[in-house]
Amino acid sequence: MTSTRNLRNAAGVLVLLGGLAACGNDAGTSAAAPAYDSSASSSSTTTTTTSAAPDSGSAAPVLADGSIDAADQTSDGRTMVVQSVSLAGIDHGFIGVHADLDGKPGPVVGAAKISGGTTGDVTVTFDKPVPTGAYWPMLHVDDHTIGTYEFPAVAGADLPVKSGGEVVMKKVTVTVG
Repeated sequence: MTSTRNLRNAAGVLVLLGGLAACGNDAGTSAAAPAYDSSASSSSTTTTTTSAAPDSGSAAPVLADGSIDAADQTSDGRTMVVQSVSLAGIDHGFIGVHADLDGKPGPVVGAAKISGGTTGDVTVTFDKPVPTGAYWPMLHVDDHTIGTYEFPAVAGADLPVKSGGEVVMKKVTVTVG
C-alpha cells in the first residue's frame, strides 16, 4: 500500500510525496530544510520574486518582490544593521539573519519584522550574542501567523523570497569589537 502527501517546497511549488506505508517508511512525514545556492551573488542589492504559501493545500500563493542591501560592519555581537530593504506585493515580512555554514546560510540567529515598501537602517537583534564571522541577512515573507517569525520551525511558513531559484540575501562579515 502506498500513501501520499502533498507539500509545498521552498519555492511554494506543490510537491507530491509518496512513501511505503506497509514498510513503515512514509516519506511524506517530513520535509528537508530548504537548500540555498552557495553561488548566490554577493552584490549589494538583489531583486527577486517569490511564490510562497502556508502549508495548506487550499491556500493561494503569496507573491512578493524584494531587495536587500547590507554591508560588512562592526557590531557589539548583539545586533546587525541592514542598510535598506524593499518588499512589494505584501504588507509584512522579515529579515532573517542566518549564520554562515560552510559558505552557505545556516541556522537562523535573529530576525526583524519589516513592512511592505522600502525601509532603511533595519536593526536585527540576534537571539544570543554572536562571534565575528559571516552572516546572511535574508528576506522572508510573513504569511502564516502574522508578526511571528516561524521559519524554519513551522513547515511552509515565512519562506525566503526567491526568484529563478535565487534567494534574496547577502553575505555580510560582522566584526565583533
